[in-house]
Amino acid sequence: MNFNYNNGYCKRIFLSSKRSQVWVETAIYTLIGLTIIAIILSAAVPQIDKTKDKGVIKQTITALDILNDKIIETEQSPGSIRIVNFRMSKGRLEINSKNNTLIYILEDTRFELSQPGEEIAEGNVIIRTEEHGSRFNVFLKMDYNSRLNITYSGEDNKNMVLHPGTTPYRIQVENIGDQNSNDNTHIDLDLL
Repeated sequence: MNFNYNNGYCKRIFLSSKRSQVWVETAIYTLIGLTIIAIILSAAVPQIDKTKDKGVIKQTITALDILNDKIIETEQSPGSIRIVNFRMSKGRLEINSKNNTLIYILEDTRFELSQPGEEIAEGNVIIRTEEHGSRFNVFLKMDYNSRLNITYSGEDNKNMVLHPGTTPYRIQVENIGDQNSNDNTHIDLDLL
C-alpha cells in the first residue's frame, strides 16, 4: 500500500496525532509540576508552623513578663490597681487562683521549646514541654504560691481560662490589701 501524504486524510490524521501529543505532554507536565509543588509544600508547611508557634511563644513570654511587672508594681502598695492588655493569637491562659499560678498552654505544636519533661526558667516564666504523640504541648507557668494570694474576681477557688481572640483582654490587677502582716499579699485579677 502506497501512502500519499498529499492526501487530505493522512494530513488530518498526522496533524490530529500531533495535537493530541501536545495535549498529553501538557497534562503530564502539569501533573509533574503539581506533584513537585505538593512535595515542596509538605516539607515547608511544618517548618512554617514551627516558626509561627515559636513567634507566638516569644510574644506570650513577653506578654507574661509585662503582666508580671504589673503584678509586682501592684504588690508594692495596698489598694493600687493596674490594667494590662493581654493578647493571645493561639493557645490559652489559665488563671488558677487555688494554686496561685498563671499557666499559658500551647497544645499540639511541632515546636519543641525545651527537652520534654524538663522545666527551665526564663525570667519569671517556667517553661515545660511535654510530648503529645508526634507533637508537643508547651506550658509557660508563673507561680506566685510562695508570696502572693491570687484570686480571680474576688474568689479564691475560682479558675478562669482565656482563649485566643482578635481583641486583647483587659486584665485588672488589684492589691486588695486585706491581709495580715504574716499573710501573702492578696492580688485580685479580673477582666474588664
